[in-house]
Amino acid sequence: MENKRTIGVGIIGAGERGVYTIGARMAERVDSEGFVIEAVADVNERRLHEAKEFLEKRYRERGRSLSISIYTDFQQLIDDPDVELILITSYTAKHIESAIPALRSKKRVYLDKPIATRIEDSYRIIQIEKEEGNPLIMGFTRRYETPWRKAYELVQSGRIGSLQMILLRSVIPYSRYLQRWHRNRELSGGALNDKASHHFDVFNWFSGSNPEIVQAMGGRSSVFAPDPSAPSRCRECDRVCPYRVLPSESISEPGVFHTLEKEYSEQKTSIFMQPSWFEPESENDVVDNCVYDPGADIFDHAMVHISYENGVKASLFLAIFGPVAEDQETLELVGSAGRIRLIRNSGQIDVVDQFGARHEVIDASDSHIDSSHNGADIALLKDIRGFCEGHMPVARSHDGHLSLRMVHSVQTAIERGGATIPMSEVPFGDL
Repeated sequence: MENKRTIGVGIIGAGERGVYTIGARMAERVDSEGFVIEAVADVNERRLHEAKEFLEKRYRERGRSLSISIYTDFQQLIDDPDVELILITSYTAKHIESAIPALRSKKRVYLDKPIATRIEDSYRIIQIEKEEGNPLIMGFTRRYETPWRKAYELVQSGRIGSLQMILLRSVIPYSRYLQRWHRNRELSGGALNDKASHHFDVFNWFSGSNPEIVQAMGGRSSVFAPDPSAPSRCRECDRVCPYRVLPSESISEPGVFHTLEKEYSEQKTSIFMQPSWFEPESENDVVDNCVYDPGADIFDHAMVHISYENGVKASLFLAIFGPVAEDQETLELVGSAGRIRLIRNSGQIDVVDQFGARHEVIDASDSHIDSSHNGADIALLKDIRGFCEGHMPVARSHDGHLSLRMVHSVQTAIERGGATIPMSEVPFGDL
């Protein structure tokens, strides 16, 4: 395999997404994509040393010997002359702090989704982009997954006629949103921001139009009803609970202590069993909060309906208390002459077209479907490489900003008991 010119990378935020997912993919594919991680920044010094050890080992396995610099000040990483590409994967509410100096550095910038928690922050990011003439690339993973790209191509080709309706069903086993820092809406925006921002971006992408009206119902279900008598953390609890996230001989837990076993298999443990995760230094680093702890202020389900300027209607059916299942996320596209149904985890696309005269099942999965985000992160690396070489990214800050405005409209609609919110009433839409 031909080696490409290497590109020095700096990661701001030494957590799961930046180091153990994207960083791991960069190390694994260093020969084909040429990304060499030169530096990592985080306020948690123990986590920095763990990240350094992990990444250097991954590169050694590919025949590359690195000495990764670590910084507790992200500005030092931005100023590092070996860093050409900056990955921002810190807490969502903290994106704005490093995004602005990163863009002003004129270096290439990747910003993980969601773009921010406050729409004034995402608006400011776009302003800085314009001032500096330095656009960034965003990490909406559905745009990088092969089956979703295939479904989009089918719609664009007119296979099902003109698109009329979209249904995205996301019934996912994501109790982690109540167990980790996502449980704080001010820090993460909650499940509606961290997960549904993907879905709203899909609606915008496929419709090719701007949302006009949003309706929504949702909130906190009885599944995760707050219980003041519950211990605040799993390690302090002796109850039998399907959401327990500490290892147990008697219970098979779906929780976060096991989510990265495949990614971290060479050490036969989860990253969360390392000291910086298992013995956190701050409340934001805790990974075993009780799902019933009253301190969480996020929603766990929502039903959302959106009307677009071009007449397309879209609906989201979201719950974070779903079971592990192959069809936990599906996309259905209804056109004037047929319909498409995509199952995300399998990559299968079921197409009925010609007004029902033809039926075809397409296996749109690729050889990377078992990798992180169903192979999206490998495709993302290819797109980041192209972005570094001057190509326009498929997901930009404008996409992140519009998705965030939709998140805020949905939150408002839910808080108003199922109200209808015109997007014209959501601020910072004058781009």
